Amino acid sequence: MSKSEQQLRSIYLSGTISIPPRFPDTAEISFSKHESANGPVFVVATQRLSTKLTIKRSFFAADVTSMFLPDDCKVVNLENGVWFEGKVLEDKLSDLLDTGVLNGIIYVREHAQSLLEVEAGMTAAESAEYYPPLPDDRSVNHYNMSLPGKSVFCS
Repeated sequence: MSKSEQQLRSIYLSGTISIPPRFPDTAEISFSKHESANGPVFVVATQRLSTKLTIKRSFFAADVTSMFLPDDCKVVNLENGVWFEGKVLEDKLSDLLDTGVLNGIIYVREHAQSLLEVEAGMTAAESAEYYPPLPDDRSVNHYNMSLPGKSVFCS
């Protein structure tokens, strides 16, 4: 790889997060288009972590800056595989729209919007204790100092 290719890859990867987030994990990468004629294209990364746990993350294709497909998913080495970036990535996404699944790693802008779907087999007691961040949870909006259901500006 020439120095200019390395520099370009560095720019594409700056400000991104890898999905899956732990190296050398890979995900099943698929592509779909929203139902409407002018709807966005989505890139979906699915990790089947065990028979009881699947994590699926969906992103707007415009927020995916790079995609790496390793030669061997069992021994992932970023030097052994194919990188897609820029126009080549755009072309690849449109070629693969609604056709099959790839195994690899995508690199998404850190601030990108995402849809997270988790399927987890667990006991009733475990599921009763688990909850995602709720709208009134301070971890979602830590600037809101009011009590749940109360407005800071109304008495």
